[in-house]
Amino acid sequence: MYRNLRVAAILPCYNEEKLITKTITTLPDFVDYIIAVDDLSKDNTWKVISKLAKTNKRVIPIHLKVNEGIGGAYINGFNRALDEGADLIFTMAGDAQCNQDYMHNMIDTLLDENLDYVKANRFVHLEELKQMPAFRRIGNTVITILTKFSSGYYSIFDSQNGYGVFKRKTLEKLPFTAIGRRYDYENTLLIALSIMNAKIKDEPVPAIYGDEESTIPVFKTTMRALGVVWRGFWRRIYQKYVVVNFHPIALFLFGGLLLGGFGVLFGIYLIIAKIAFDSTPTSGTVMLVVLPIILGFQLLLTSLTMDMNNEGK
Repeated sequence: MYRNLRVAAILPCYNEEKLITKTITTLPDFVDYIIAVDDLSKDNTWKVISKLAKTNKRVIPIHLKVNEGIGGAYINGFNRALDEGADLIFTMAGDAQCNQDYMHNMIDTLLDENLDYVKANRFVHLEELKQMPAFRRIGNTVITILTKFSSGYYSIFDSQNGYGVFKRKTLEKLPFTAIGRRYDYENTLLIALSIMNAKIKDEPVPAIYGDEESTIPVFKTTMRALGVVWRGFWRRIYQKYVVVNFHPIALFLFGGLLLGGFGVLFGIYLIIAKIAFDSTPTSGTVMLVVLPIILGFQLLLTSLTMDMNNEGK
């Protein structure tokens, strides 16, 4: 227990026979439940977890009958942690990449600032970050920036980092059906938390890279993430600012898109007319292009500013 609260750590495992033992045996003593979820590994991960469970009463082994992906593994772990009565639930990798020395810092931030979720941010410790492959740093940065707009958590970075800690009440309200089962887990999680107005914060945690071998298909994962953040943005705007409580943000956003779109399309029409028919537009006609674009841009900028100020509210 930590501060009289029961702590669970969920470890999704896929082909982690080399590092899952290190991950489990180095977890702090205040972790009451170690929920190791084997996502139908092709190696001996399940045998290793089963063996550890026989000698370590904290280990709760879960063996999935089908490969559900990292999101599916976490959701299975969430349900088990709630059933066990855990008050604080960590999500962390099974390959020893999560710096466990910072777990108490993350809990203290969660409780002292009355937050719903605290996640690790590896981009604060720049020296340790150099261990991360360059292509992953670049990809993570691009997806993170897009996720800021998609989720509305503009103060959050390192969106692809799933190392974090939840309060029990947060998971009880979180709609698991809105969470992606594959490597879109982190992005869909932030979007779902935003829709329920959860308060979250980054905790600086150094990156760790060693003997682990990444099983993430980079191109496929990137394409999936891009689709998720695009769809997630519109889903968040619709549910948060239209359905639940109609907000001027939606009015300014849609108004800006309509005006700006009209100005751009009308401008293209005038250019085509000039090229095809040598038709010279009047000053008034040109203003019908310029004014909607300027006004549309101002409305979009206003909606963005209001959305940033509405973070976590």
